[in-house]
Amino acid sequence: MQIEAVKKYVVEVYSDKGPLEASPWAKIGEFSSHSEAVDACKQVVDKALDQKGGFELDAQSLVNYYLNFGDVPFINGVENIVTFDLYAYLANRCSELAAGNRLPLSAVL
Repeated sequence: MQIEAVKKYVVEVYSDKGPLEASPWAKIGEFSSHSEAVDACKQVVDKALDQKGGFELDAQSLVNYYLNFGDVPFINGVENIVTFDLYAYLANRCSELAAGNRLPLSAVL
């Protein structure tokens, strides 16, 4: 009898916003497929960018905002070769959100 282990992809988020004595890592879920784990990571990024809503920022200002204030999602899996490329997704998503907007971040802070 052969037992087949279910490969799990654990998505964790790094946030330095908590108390100093607490771990900066928080587990947000376990997923059976890499694509589900990537979707969870995208939701973390999208949620942070949505919280910046109301301000029409250019793509680079959105990227800078996220890199300064956003949480960092990470996929920890059995085969940790393929992971979530935060920077590629962030650049693409910020470009989508900023289409047509040209206001720099310094103008709204």
